[in-house]
Amino acid sequence: MSNILTIIACFVFAFHLNAQTNSAYPQHDFVNPMAGKMEIIGTFCELRPNHFHGGLDIRTGGEIGRPILAIADGFVSRINISSIGYGKALYITHKNGFTSVYAHLSDFPPEIKWYIEKNQYKLQKWEVELYPEVDLLQVKQGQLVAYSGNTGGSQGPHLHFEIRETKTEAPVNPLLFGLKMNDFMAPNISNVYLYSYDTLAKRNNGHFPSDGLQLYTTQIIKVKKKKKKILVPISEQRLAFGKYAFGANIKDFATSAGDNNGVNYLQVYRDGELIYDCKIEQFLFSQMRMHNNYIDYRRQKEGGIKMHKLFIDEGNTLPFYKTSKTNGWFVINDTIKHEFKIVAKDVYGNTSYKIVNIRGSATGRKISDYIAYNKNHMHCKASIDNTYTIGDKFKFTLAKNTLYGDYKLQFYKNYGENYTIGNDMVPIDKRMDVSFKLREDQMRLSSKFVICNVYGKAYGTKYNNGWVTAGVKEFGTFYLTLDTIRPSISAVVLNRRGYFAFHINDNLSGIGDFDFYIDDTWVLLDYESKASLLFGTVPQPISAGKHIVRLVVYDERNNQRTFTKEITVL
Repeated sequence: MSNILTIIACFVFAFHLNAQTNSAYPQHDFVNPMAGKMEIIGTFCELRPNHFHGGLDIRTGGEIGRPILAIADGFVSRINISSIGYGKALYITHKNGFTSVYAHLSDFPPEIKWYIEKNQYKLQKWEVELYPEVDLLQVKQGQLVAYSGNTGGSQGPHLHFEIRETKTEAPVNPLLFGLKMNDFMAPNISNVYLYSYDTLAKRNNGHFPSDGLQLYTTQIIKVKKKKKKILVPISEQRLAFGKYAFGANIKDFATSAGDNNGVNYLQVYRDGELIYDCKIEQFLFSQMRMHNNYIDYRRQKEGGIKMHKLFIDEGNTLPFYKTSKTNGWFVINDTIKHEFKIVAKDVYGNTSYKIVNIRGSATGRKISDYIAYNKNHMHCKASIDNTYTIGDKFKFTLAKNTLYGDYKLQFYKNYGENYTIGNDMVPIDKRMDVSFKLREDQMRLSSKFVICNVYGKAYGTKYNNGWVTAGVKEFGTFYLTLDTIRPSISAVVLNRRGYFAFHINDNLSGIGDFDFYIDDTWVLLDYESKASLLFGTVPQPISAGKHIVRLVVYDERNNQRTFTKEITVL
């Protein structure tokens, strides 16, 4: 009998898994981008600071230089070399309508490396974005195309891997294409929160009121004459009549509770009826910052809690919701006990759920926030352009749909020339233009000004008709400052068998560019921004005799420092 039950259970799991996998994605076209077992340390749509994770992070055992393989036949369609973001990245376009992306790379095989360096020397720039012709760099499935690394914004050696729709460039969960990882653990639903649909609070504070639900109480029992505390589920929640929605802390695991993977399928049922259905399988890069609308941004800023809001908030245009009947909101207007079931699933069908019973009551618990009424505010509409001025020296503009919803925006001048805009607990989706008017005596240095926030973060600026403007991605307090300090250069290695290395730093606006010369001939050096290190070996041996080595480093305000040294080659 047990064998029959096991067979039935396996059949049900297989059916569930097949139902979970979208047949629109080919299942046998691709192979893994690395040889051997694929160990995943970051999954698709994992919640990251200000963005959804666009692919898989694949472990390389802490090593740099692991072989990276083409997942299918195709051609190298894009190569990006950058000190930030994806670092050194390679894109391969395939015939089936998808493009694979390999990021944070350290190096490339000879043919691809030759193409990159040829263009770097042609442009006399290390940082390049290249689009090879279709027939130039053709590759076969399983062919070596790169080596793993730790470049760009990577926090440790690994391969960041994506599959995108070629036409839209939308990242798609790579695990939907038949690629396999070890995953036998269900997501974990821990803390559950309740939101109240209070539009007055939303307009004034920028968020709906919310509070945690106590789902368990402690009970002391005796076990063999010893007292032991156990958790006992609370049978029901008594709530005041009103309109509500849920949020929850949810993490997905693969093989251990130490994992922290993205959760791709979330549902909420009321008395067995589906009211919220979230399927996270792909998104557009233009929707990347919509992450801050999807999560509870305020709680993330206050305490680092990355909570899934289990409702569709104002301004949310993500393509995750196909059959969310009520957008996740529900009304409690009677004294009948209602059962709510929160369900979390991963791509392989591993499932967990949490039950919350709610009964309405005229004297039940209310979910409310203190509403902060501000004198210095304007009713800022999300659907139009909004430009505001403070005196004649400061202005800011929120273009249409920069805000996720209408908001009573406060703004004011502080001491000196500091200006506060909004509340940094409220997210915005696009860049907001912040502008300072220069005095006559400041005009001659217009290209040297930088706009910073109160925490010292500097933003790139543009000058136009007496105004210095920066695009910023968060509310806060801003000030204008001058950057006339040159970058610093420190030689680490000068010509060790043709190898050179320098430490370069800038105190405010950041490193913008650099040029390295030997006897006035431009020579390519590599740049690792995390280590502030310029390094490389000259392509041709340096002839015997005296040579002049010159390194010029520019910051983002075009302040420059030049290092010059005469070397003797024996």
